[in-house]
Amino acid sequence: MSDMGLSIVASGLNADTAELNTASNNLSNINTPGYATEQVNLSPEAANGPFGAGQGVLVGSVTRLSDAAYVAANIAAQGVQGAASQASTVMSSIESIFPEPSSTGLNSQLSTLWSDLSALSANPSQSGAQQAVVGAAQTVAGTISGSYSQLAQLGSSLQSQVGSGSNDGGWLAQANSLLTQVSRLNAGIVAGASGGQDVNSLIDQSITAVNKLAGLLGVSATTAPNGSISVYLNGVQLVGGDVAQTLSTTGSALTADFGIATANGVAVDAGGSIGANITAVNTTIPSYQSQLNSVADSLATSLNSLQGSGMAANGDPGSAIAGGYAGTVLPNIFVDNGSTAAYSVSSGSLNSAATIGVSPALSADSSLLATASAPGPANSNVIGTPTLDGTNAQAMAALATSASGPDVLYRTMIGALGTQSANASTVATTASNLATTASNNISAVSGVNMNNEELKVLAAQNDFQAISKVVNAITTSLQALMQAV
Repeated sequence: MSDMGLSIVASGLNADTAELNTASNNLSNINTPGYATEQVNLSPEAANGPFGAGQGVLVGSVTRLSDAAYVAANIAAQGVQGAASQASTVMSSIESIFPEPSSTGLNSQLSTLWSDLSALSANPSQSGAQQAVVGAAQTVAGTISGSYSQLAQLGSSLQSQVGSGSNDGGWLAQANSLLTQVSRLNAGIVAGASGGQDVNSLIDQSITAVNKLAGLLGVSATTAPNGSISVYLNGVQLVGGDVAQTLSTTGSALTADFGIATANGVAVDAGGSIGANITAVNTTIPSYQSQLNSVADSLATSLNSLQGSGMAANGDPGSAIAGGYAGTVLPNIFVDNGSTAAYSVSSGSLNSAATIGVSPALSADSSLLATASAPGPANSNVIGTPTLDGTNAQAMAALATSASGPDVLYRTMIGALGTQSANASTVATTASNLATTASNNISAVSGVNMNNEELKVLAAQNDFQAISKVVNAITTSLQALMQAV
């Protein structure tokens, strides 16, 4: 009977030790990301012997407290948050390229150009007024081309942030490392579980890696009965068992066809922060570059047209009315794509906003502005004869209110940019709140509750004291029995 008692005591000590160790481990990992609270599974040992008495308690497995639905929801939320947060960051970066409203913004610079043209119309032969118009035009052209260049640089920067997928420190390289990590952890989980080892820490590490992958790529995951995790990206399996895919980038920001593919050439549609960058590079940034092209084209073609059909204060004609004039023919106001004389409207890969500038001839001689209208019944102008007519300069200034003019196009673009940026910020805030909720749901099930674990430690200590009293009682009984004999 004493042997049975000591056996029961031993099983109790074993159970208390397991409970104490598990509670201590939980407390030590209370701030460890991805850690799930562990719980000792105890069961009564089957009754045995002539009296049908219980044999004590059996220590079973140590399991993680988790919920598959909450885990999946948290992974999804991480992907949404990663994409929304990065999209908002990108929109903020684009907004910074267009400082509106401000004195250095294009809107103010266009206003200055129209104002200077209006002033010139009142004093068409005044050198200072002519120089002011040319200077304002140069400022506008420089801002347009500079903004286009900054958009292109932002696209290249976002591409570099993603990286190539090789060991370059980019986000995709980090994703590849995490994919490899999950596959290796899968191997350890399967091998450890089959050998009866505790693999909970490996599972914690794997879940943490998948959450990071979700933020980067927007992946989903499933867990097999053997504990291994399979990772998918929009239907393409990236991790299965101990095998992981390697991802690399394709295309370029320069050609707006940036993307990601597996090693065997299967294109994948990425989400997360990487997906946000790809969308920005291929769609968002080119859209604003295209709108900037439209602003440049409207500005250049409208002013060049008036320049070509007018006359300078000294009587020199524009190209559209020059005919066989033997003297100086007025140059275009704006040129692009490296030309010293011509302006080509954007089309295909030709981006006028990238290279718009003021004609070198006009920059060298501001008196070559067509301030006067072409000879006609409404005036007494004569080609080759100086004139104080400023009606053509006034017509140029009137482009400020044109329904299809550069001002309207630019303001429309800025309005859309403000709306898109505000929406992106709202979506990012909502996604962050949803991710917090998903994380809290996981914590409610898997998180370590300090009070509960401290109570478990205290209970184990009390159990040790009780067991100690039982051992003393058994020892005393044995001693009394031996003395009686």
